[in-house]
Amino acid sequence: METPSSKARYMKATILWLIACMLVSAPLSAQDTALPEAEQPGWDVFLRNDEDDAGAELVFINILTGEMNSVNIAGERFSLLGNAVIYYDLDEEQVKQAAPDTSIRDHPFVNKSADMERVDWVVFGEGQTIAWTATRRGDEGSLSTWTYVSDSDGAESREVLVDGPREGVRVLPVAFSAATNELIMEAHPDGISDYFSYTQYAGLFSLDLVDGAVRQLPDESGCYCAAGFGDRVLLRFPPSSRADGVDVKVYSLDGSQKMAIESAGPAGFTSPGEALVGADDNLALYIVSQVPAQGAATGETRSVFVLADLQTLEQSLVSNPISGLVRKVAWTEDHGAVLFTNDQQLGTWKLRLSDGKISEVASAVYLGSLQG
Repeated sequence: METPSSKARYMKATILWLIACMLVSAPLSAQDTALPEAEQPGWDVFLRNDEDDAGAELVFINILTGEMNSVNIAGERFSLLGNAVIYYDLDEEQVKQAAPDTSIRDHPFVNKSADMERVDWVVFGEGQTIAWTATRRGDEGSLSTWTYVSDSDGAESREVLVDGPREGVRVLPVAFSAATNELIMEAHPDGISDYFSYTQYAGLFSLDLVDGAVRQLPDESGCYCAAGFGDRVLLRFPPSSRADGVDVKVYSLDGSQKMAIESAGPAGFTSPGEALVGADDNLALYIVSQVPAQGAATGETRSVFVLADLQTLEQSLVSNPISGLVRKVAWTEDHGAVLFTNDQQLGTWKLRLSDGKISEVASAVYLGSLQG
C-alpha cells in the first residue's frame, strides 16, 4: 500500500523532473538536474537574460505544484531575502523587491534616497538577515557611509556604524560570522572593482554587532586581492610570484592562528577568486583563472576549480580547464558538488568533486530557494 510519505516523495520527484524540462536546455539524468533541496515548501528562483539582451527575466517555480511565474526587469545585484528577491532596478535607480506572484515594489526599508550615491548589501543567515550601507558624497567629493542591519521583515532595523568622510573610500558589508557575531566589512576604494575579473577586497575589518567594537582582521594591510569567508576562518589569496597557481593564506578570525597552503597549479592560472568555505570550515573551494594580458592579440580565458583542505593544508585540482570566467553559486549534494555559472554561456552548471564531472543543471542562472 502506498503511504502518504511515499506519495509525497513521488510528487516531489515528478515536480523536479518538470522543472528540468522547463529550464534545462538538454536532456539530463536525474542526478544531473538536482538542485539543493528545500527543507520546506517554497519557490526555486532563476534569472535569465532576454533574447535581445535588453533586460532579464526572473522566474519563480513552486517546488510542490510546478507553478511557474515570471517577470521582466532591468536590474542587477539579485539576492534572496525572506520570501522575495531584493535587487537594484537600473531604470528607476532604486532598490526593489520582487515576490513569487511577480509583484514588484520599492523595498520597504532598504532604499536609495536622492542624496545617496550608492546602496550596497549582503544577505546572510539563509536569507533571514541583511546588512546594507548607504553612501553619500560630500560637497568636496569625500564619501561617508552609514551601515544598518535588520531581519528580513524589517524588524529591529538599526544603524550600527557611521564611517567617514573619506577620500575615495566607502565601506561595504561583506560577510557575517555567527561564531563571533561580527559583521565583516571592507574599506573599498570607490570604482576600482570595475578593473578586475573577480571580486577583490582591500582593508577588511570586523564590526561587533553587540558592542559596536571595530577591529582590523589579521594581516590586513591593504592587500587588494580575493578572499573567502567561513564562520571562524578568513582565506586570502595575495599576489604570488609563482607561475603555477596561487598560495592560500588561512587565518582564524580571532587572530589566534595563521597558516599557508602551497599552490596546486596549474601553470599560468594566477587570477583567483570566488571562494566557497564549507559549513564546518574544514574545506574551501575556489576558482583560479588564466586571463590574457590586457591588449593581448591572442589568448583564451580559462578557469579551474581548486579544493583546499583546511585541516591537512593541501590543495588539489578538481576540474579540467573551463573556458571563460566561472562564478560559484552554492554548495550542493552535502558539499560533494558545487553549482556555478560561466560568463560565456548562460545557465547553471554542476561540478561533482569526486570525479570532476560537469553537467548542465538549468538554462537559466539559479539564484536559490525562497522558503514558504
